[in-house]
Amino acid sequence: MSDFLPKIKKITNKVLDIIFPNDFKCLLCGKDLPDDSSIFCSECLQSDIFNEGNRCIKCDTMIKEGNIICDHCKSQKRYFEKCVCPLNYNNIVKAAILKFKDDNARYLVTPFAKLIIERIKEENFQFDIIVPVPSHPKTIRRRGYNPPLLLAKEIGKLLNKPVVEALVKNVLTSKQKRLNFEERQTNLRDSMTLVDKSAIKGKNILIVDDIITTCATINTCASLLKGAKKIYACGIARTNLS
Repeated sequence: MSDFLPKIKKITNKVLDIIFPNDFKCLLCGKDLPDDSSIFCSECLQSDIFNEGNRCIKCDTMIKEGNIICDHCKSQKRYFEKCVCPLNYNNIVKAAILKFKDDNARYLVTPFAKLIIERIKEENFQFDIIVPVPSHPKTIRRRGYNPPLLLAKEIGKLLNKPVVEALVKNVLTSKQKRLNFEERQTNLRDSMTLVDKSAIKGKNILIVDDIITTCATINTCASLLKGAKKIYACGIARTNLS
């Protein structure tokens, strides 16, 4: 009996913490925060987490001061107007996003969506519908969900915009993170299909992904959305390329 009561008290306290939380945690590292004035702790704020400074007007990657577009966007056809990402894909941001993608940390979707929405509003993106980057059914079964779809639905809910799963991925490709720049550009070719032409016709579209690296995924998606008026794209974090 003496061991039983402390266990009950511990469980009760955990339940009360969930129902009536009295502390705030850093979105990235989980450290306690003094209040809800920020979602990041001071240490994380000093870790270059924000994708800011002089950035490419197309793909949002960091570029040298005085330049307006990166070499990749100069040399490759972009099927989207502009892409935005609020965060840099550095070590601490990477850990949080991988928790969201692979560890079922779905509670991160709302703060990530709100960060994206801030950038969307800064850029004054005008769009009618949201299209998530699709995942292959086997990948969805392994994870239990499609992270870009969760993100798209949250952005849609917060902005009152419909989400249309206009694209499907019907070929299981190699993981993009394992490939170099050139391989990424061709890896996704013929792996996706547009399945809802009527929903996108004449519409301004926002494509939603989680991580933007070479823009190969969002560019492939945008190239398939034939009949759309304008196409924008967004992600949680940007890998800044040299």
